Amino acid sequence: MLLRLLLFLSLSFLFTSCVDLLPGMGGGGSTGGSTDGRGTNTTGDDTYGQSSPTGPSRSAEPGVKVDDVRLTQDYTILYLTFTDTNRPKYDQNGREVPTGNTIAFQPQGRLIAANGARIFRFIKADNIPLHPNNKPTYGGRSYSFTVYFERLDKGLENFDLFECNDYDHLVCWNIYNLYVRNPADPVVTSLPPTQPVPAPTPGSPNRVPGETPMPAPVPTTPKPVDPPVVQMVFISGVVSNSLTNKPLTATIDYQLSNKSNPLDSVQSFSSDGLYRMYLNRGQVYTYVASAKGYLPTSGVLDLTKASNNQKITRNIALKPLTVGTKITLQNIYFAMSKSELLPASFAELDKLVTMMHDNPQMRIRLEGHTDIVGDKAANLQLSRDRVLACQSYLVKKQIDVDRIETIGYGDTRPILTKGTDEERKVNRRVEFAILSL
Repeated sequence: MLLRLLLFLSLSFLFTSCVDLLPGMGGGGSTGGSTDGRGTNTTGDDTYGQSSPTGPSRSAEPGVKVDDVRLTQDYTILYLTFTDTNRPKYDQNGREVPTGNTIAFQPQGRLIAANGARIFRFIKADNIPLHPNNKPTYGGRSYSFTVYFERLDKGLENFDLFECNDYDHLVCWNIYNLYVRNPADPVVTSLPPTQPVPAPTPGSPNRVPGETPMPAPVPTTPKPVDPPVVQMVFISGVVSNSLTNKPLTATIDYQLSNKSNPLDSVQSFSSDGLYRMYLNRGQVYTYVASAKGYLPTSGVLDLTKASNNQKITRNIALKPLTVGTKITLQNIYFAMSKSELLPASFAELDKLVTMMHDNPQMRIRLEGHTDIVGDKAANLQLSRDRVLACQSYLVKKQIDVDRIETIGYGDTRPILTKGTDEERKVNRRVEFAILSL
């Protein structure tokens, strides 16, 4: 018990276990029309804490409850409650004292959607301090607070909250598989005008007795209905070698940010590296550019504020691959203190899949690392299990297992040995080294 209290004292809003929340995400006031001091929803979005179609949300701590999720024009807003489930503590004079737990929110927290393709930054928080400032809690009491993030793209409805990355036994407050109703805008931006209805004539059965006779309708041939008007944006740019600036032939796969499968692809010309594509105005797209012998790169095209027929230039530089190159996979996420890959990892791993398909002779070694805190043997095993999970994902994507070596180094190869946990988070990583091409 003492060890648990010390753990809570040293970590700010970083908790231990992983549980399923009830449908509706556990919250009083989560069923629409709630007026519990947060005001009413005036944006037209029905976003009141609905259960995810893909299953219940998972929180890192039973004492954390998601009361509500709402969208405004500018923000994605999470209303949360933490309850200190310990019994109240009192000093020798009978005065209530904190239990040793503290809460705060990590400002590097973010929302992750579209299988990791879209990330939305933390903006602000109400009624809870930001780390490293901490607020002590008292046994049996509940603490409600509000966290604001960038607004989710229209059409993104399932997302995860990541406060920090749990590569080893550092405990983080993360909530997976959240849901909010957030339908995409229709692509159609204008419709043809409706035709007026002709008035009845004298003697017409549509005439009302006592009314002035109306002129007879003139037979007309219905006009064909024009198709909906779709507004487009023209995207172009040059793909080049990042070291020599020479043009490259590359494939650019693109998709809507709220979809998991590629929509289409274009290629750049070998002579000048130029590519062109027309995309629908008002949408958000993600893309991956790849070429044989080069490291894939990804990006986002936000066309929500673009004008019709606008021309946008997006140049792309690809880094050449060489034997011995070691690359850190930037967005790999696992379940709390486990080796289970979370969907937010898939976009990063899919780029590695693309690179290995484009370079069929390439062999790599996946390397797992943890921070220098925690039990050394447990860190070593966890690093091994997690790179094996990454290997398994690649194999499911039709990469031959013989092309993927794995090794876990645990905490034996840190980048930093001193500093705060925030500074040492670079130690917690999955890398791959190129063995042959």
